[in-house]
Amino acid sequence: EHPDFPLVVNARASMKEIASGLLAKDCRDAYVLASDNKVIGHLSFGNVTNHLLSEHRPIHTHRQLFSRVTEPFAEEIMDPHFTYARSDESLCEVIHRQLERGVDTLIVLDENDSLIGSIKLRELVAESLK
Repeated sequence: EHPDFPLVVNARASMKEIASGLLAKDCRDAYVLASDNKVIGHLSFGNVTNHLLSEHRPIHTHRQLFSRVTEPFAEEIMDPHFTYARSDESLCEVIHRQLERGVDTLIVLDENDSLIGSIKLRELVAESLK
């Protein structure tokens, strides 16, 4: 069972909407959903704040300059390569992947790439201490 549900946003969500959601949910990661509810990308809090606060930075990347001209949508700045687990994977495989990739929260996808929950490393450590 994977009851914890991370922040998910529409592919056309703005950076302000995503930042508001991250702050409200007190989390550091947002996952981008396509119209068919498949997870298509990841946005970190750092990535979102880099876009929102780019005008305060002395050096600007092409993406940051672009965000000053037009507000980007989630699908335009998301990372399409993200770490996930499948519901049929063993706990050993999941733990190994989390530790290997340095991921605190690993999302769990079903066979259709739809989000069904997440596994927090913190919870795994707490469980192992019992």
